[in-house]
Amino acid sequence: MPNATVIGSDAKGDCRVTVTPGKSLAIEVKTGDPHLFERGIREVVDETFAALAARGGLKATVAVADEGALNYVLAARVEIAVRLAFPEAEALAPKIERRPSEADAPRRSRLYAPGNNPRVLVGIELHGADCVLVDLEDSVPPAEKPAARVLVKHLLAAIDFPNEVWVRINPLALGGTDDVREVLFARPHGVALPKAESKEDILALVRELEKAEKAVGAPVGSTWIMPILETGKGVLHAEEIAAADPRVVAVAFGAEDYTRDVGARRTPEALLFARSMIVAAAKAAGVQASDTVYGNVDDEAGLAVEAKHARDLGFDGKGAIHPAQVPVLHAAFTPSEKEMEEARAIVAAAEDAEKRGIGAIVIGGKMIDRPVLERAKRALRLADRLSGRQVEQPGSPRASAVEGKGARR
Repeated sequence: MPNATVIGSDAKGDCRVTVTPGKSLAIEVKTGDPHLFERGIREVVDETFAALAARGGLKATVAVADEGALNYVLAARVEIAVRLAFPEAEALAPKIERRPSEADAPRRSRLYAPGNNPRVLVGIELHGADCVLVDLEDSVPPAEKPAARVLVKHLLAAIDFPNEVWVRINPLALGGTDDVREVLFARPHGVALPKAESKEDILALVRELEKAEKAVGAPVGSTWIMPILETGKGVLHAEEIAAADPRVVAVAFGAEDYTRDVGARRTPEALLFARSMIVAAAKAAGVQASDTVYGNVDDEAGLAVEAKHARDLGFDGKGAIHPAQVPVLHAAFTPSEKEMEEARAIVAAAEDAEKRGIGAIVIGGKMIDRPVLERAKRALRLADRLSGRQVEQPGSPRASAVEGKGARR
């Protein structure tokens, strides 16, 4: 009897797909309500298998045990199961169009989501995060990484994210190259590179991105990079990393791995040097700096304090491990109304001084120098960028993972 390939789980929101090579295509479906769901499941399986078998004439029995999986989850599970059962099957290339993002797009929050957990991924785009960061690294066990990268590809192809969507890949030597080749089909706005330690790490990623962009028909240079500095070596090389390539638009800090690497405890004092190095390097390179995550999801007050500290140091945003943390981060990294009033007054005074040919800018008897003026302009630009943002509400339509449109069942 041919060996069967089994992918997925019995967890809610997922499905278990078993592919057994055979002489003809047969689809078997087990679901809680066959009357409502079986036909839709069969359609997704048939369409996905047909796309995979188009060139090779593959035949197999595909058995699905459904636990409420959305279309893109079902399609992803079928795809990876078929590809593992038939190595000659090629990866599916979803046809999508994604709104590009700008290098200086607001990134007050980067919300992490594990790339192997369909239940957690449902609605991840609805929490208002400036940057959703789907994770293929730390949160995904090694045995699940091949299936996770295919699931992430289908997720990105199926969902119209209102802001940015990024993927944290693995280090290139530990599966990151395969991550890039797979997820680039779905055109993420950028990839985050964990444990970046040198300029060469960034340039190696650039080379992989260029090859992947050409392979999927994406404009070369269209995928941003966010290095994550998580070691002593990475922090000491922050300047060269931040300035390594124009694709780098933000540099992030990973405190947990950093403290483990240098043998420090996670205290504000122990992290001050690394944080300051990263901010200085990022600003010297003209890119954003994003602070580390705050691990206690129940301590909103502690998060607010740490976020304010990060902003005072010069960070532009911070990582989040739970959607409830996003509003706290946005409050910390968004200029207050008082700050906006002061910024508008400074810019108006500067414009008036320029019209009158006066070099000095004075407000209330206080001299305003150039750095203060630039900070005021930056605050106004951020407020302007944020004013047009709208957060999608629950109930937004889901797209088919195969065609990139339509909702499941």
